[in-house]
Amino acid sequence: MLKSENLNSKWKRVLLIKPNYKKLDAYMYCIKINFPPLNLAFIASYLLDLGIDVEIIDAKAKNLNYKELERKIRKFKPDLIGISVFLTAVMNECFKIAKIIKQIDPKITVVFGGKHPTFDSEQILKRNEVDIIVRGEGEITFRELITKGNPHNVEGISYRTKSLIVHNPNRQLMDFSDVRLPARHLYNRNKYRVYTVGLETIESSRGCPYSCKFCITSNFYNSTWRPRPVERIITELKLISQNRRISDIFFIDDNFAANTKRIEKLCERIIECKKNNEINDFKFFALIRVDSVVKSPQMIKKMAKAGFWVLLIGIETIFDELLKDVGKNVSFQTVLDAIKILHRNDIIIVGSMIIGMSLHEEEEDIKKEIEFMSNIDIDIVTFSILTPFPGTSTFHELEEKGLLISKDWSNYTVLKPVIKTNKLSPKKLSELLLFSFQKIKYFNTIKESLLRLIRRRGLLFALNPVRIASMIKASIKIRIFFRTLRIK
Repeated sequence: MLKSENLNSKWKRVLLIKPNYKKLDAYMYCIKINFPPLNLAFIASYLLDLGIDVEIIDAKAKNLNYKELERKIRKFKPDLIGISVFLTAVMNECFKIAKIIKQIDPKITVVFGGKHPTFDSEQILKRNEVDIIVRGEGEITFRELITKGNPHNVEGISYRTKSLIVHNPNRQLMDFSDVRLPARHLYNRNKYRVYTVGLETIESSRGCPYSCKFCITSNFYNSTWRPRPVERIITELKLISQNRRISDIFFIDDNFAANTKRIEKLCERIIECKKNNEINDFKFFALIRVDSVVKSPQMIKKMAKAGFWVLLIGIETIFDELLKDVGKNVSFQTVLDAIKILHRNDIIIVGSMIIGMSLHEEEEDIKKEIEFMSNIDIDIVTFSILTPFPGTSTFHELEEKGLLISKDWSNYTVLKPVIKTNKLSPKKLSELLLFSFQKIKYFNTIKESLLRLIRRRGLLFALNPVRIASMIKASIKIRIFFRTLRIK
């Protein structure tokens, strides 16, 4: 455990900002999903015992424009501001905020952190408005930076001194099993929802043992997976239960069921705690690999009993050879088997597919794949365009082959083409994305999904007029949004 330290830092007032990326993340905005800034709450938890003032501003949750954000910054009068670059697409937004900060007071230290800055620190620090970058996990690094009062020799830090950019050695991954509980009280005045459902998030593990070429997680966490003890998760659920507005919990783990026995134990404890009224009757979302589902059908049965009602799976493609090539290490038959197991337990499935996974696929091949998925018994299928994020093997591969056509990070939304393939132009990739939406619409199997929803959440939940109106409105917004994606 970390001990409280004597603080001689020049940074006594620290502000942590989650940018407002509503326009960039228009698709997520349409479907009314807004996640709490859990990463900043973890960072804050490592600062609160230092005797400094810490505040979190979620500009997205509050839908703050630049002027409103500027007023809040001026009111708080920070010495240091940490900006969460949680998406590559939000980079330009972060630069704009950093510029505003320097206009308010050039002496305010601006720190960027996140996956993109970790792998693009050299280029970012060429911008005068950014002083320091926290690479990799931020909790311990940020704490040490604050306590020391300067970035010299702080592991995991890159910084600019005069005209020189310095990259300190990497920091070892922390003991995540003993991570502090996030400081949720710093953001709990905001309302986080999926449609009309009150939402909170938990990170029960960090990283992933697999190394998919298109995924940044493996490189960010050195292909490791680190769980937290089940009882620590139960403690969090008990604390969250104090907020009666929260009905649903999203486990944001990159690989929730990497250890299936652990999840069985977690579900058993959730069931027990609900029975004893120690935690609320929460419902749960999670991301899960299909091979974990097939490996442990009994785990899925326990998850359903514990309250898991929506699971997100990465399908990517229907072609086994391509799944092997990108390091997914599953077959499409495993996907189909997993879908059957999940639906036997009335769990709603959101499956994600990627257009452009193969550099040699023809247009007709992808159209056949989309049409095939339109006939699969899956509740929601989402398609995106292959987007090579900095730090992934795919980024380096496409850059070397001259197939990366843009480094305008605001286009890295997975819905705008930033690549071309050997067979398909950016325009054609965009047209295929639009075709996928036209073919599959929003819900793939409306009747079956509605019945599953009723069985899992009840008739009153499924037929709630406010929720239905919200979903219809979102569907209309999504249709309008996809029309804007056409490339001439």
